Amino acid sequence: MSTVSSTSAVLGRRTCAVVAAGSAALHATMIGHARTPVVAVLIVAMAAACLMCAYELWRGCGVRTWCVVAVMNLAMIAVHWSMPTHHHGAAAPEQVSGLMTVATTVSLIEAGVATAVLYVLTRRRAPSAIM
Repeated sequence: MSTVSSTSAVLGRRTCAVVAAGSAALHATMIGHARTPVVAVLIVAMAAACLMCAYELWRGCGVRTWCVVAVMNLAMIAVHWSMPTHHHGAAAPEQVSGLMTVATTVSLIEAGVATAVLYVLTRRRAPSAIM
């Protein structure tokens, strides 16, 4: 791999790590909107998962890390889409809905990036198997 490619890969990986850390912060803002302790624990677990991915992406990663990033984000999308879009009795349902929209959008982007990286990495690893 050339120096430019290597530098670009590190920059891209670390950018994704910063986005994952931002996702953890986004989850932290949602904790105050949890209506039950169970939901609050779930949100904390999601934030912790984001931080784990951020750490792995920052320090260096391979196919395993990118698979975890893709699967975690797909799981978060499934959880986000299963949440009701309107909370009756919530102090600011528009704010909750807005946070959920941002979180889902970020998860979609992260899953797409992880899928693209996995595609490139796996094509590079086994070029003869693709034919």
